[in-house]
Amino acid sequence: MTDVLAIPGTLCAPRVFDRLAERLAGEVAVTGVSWLTEPGPWDVGTVAERTVQRYPEPGLVLGHSTGGAIALRMAIAHPERVRGLMLVNTGANMRGHGDAERIIATMQDGWGPDLHAALIDRSFATPLDPVDRAALLAYAAAVPAAAALGVLRSQRDLDAAPQLAEIRCPVTVVHGMLDKARTIEHANELVDGIPGARLCLVQTGHTPVYEAPDEVAAEIRALIGRM
Repeated sequence: MTDVLAIPGTLCAPRVFDRLAERLAGEVAVTGVSWLTEPGPWDVGTVAERTVQRYPEPGLVLGHSTGGAIALRMAIAHPERVRGLMLVNTGANMRGHGDAERIIATMQDGWGPDLHAALIDRSFATPLDPVDRAALLAYAAAVPAAAALGVLRSQRDLDAAPQLAEIRCPVTVVHGMLDKARTIEHANELVDGIPGARLCLVQTGHTPVYEAPDEVAAEIRALIGRM
């Protein structure tokens, strides 16, 4: 059975991968990483190193949103750990992200349930299942503000574009076309920069792993076949 290490975005609970894991049950083991609730520091590089140390076995790594930045760092700094890479609604940098600075400023001044709800709701093109939404909100409430601020400031200041050509493992870039933050240009930059990368476009918001689990599961199977 193939192992997939799934790294969620900022404020996003590993639960967001449950639908995907259900589609892959019996053939692929999906392990979500709760990196936001682990002790700091929470900059992208440190989180990537901590994740490699905790999960050292070679395998497929899936990174969603900020988790994609962490997964990219793992693939560049530890190619022996990442045999296959799936990047979901993320980018090599945050240029053109739209509201990154506003989110950071709002987190500084207005951390709390209203902000959590706004960030979670805008990550999906259609309303969440109420049970899942409640669980995601409960997880967000357990995340220290310092964790979210630390990783977003770090991600804002990073640019992996010059190092994309160093990635040699098979890569699939999945992009939800209805995303309000990440644009198709972010996905195209990844595909253009990573040798042999495949692009998969889906009609979802920021979180295809939850909104289109069947399509993402099919892409994971195809990616495993390229490993």
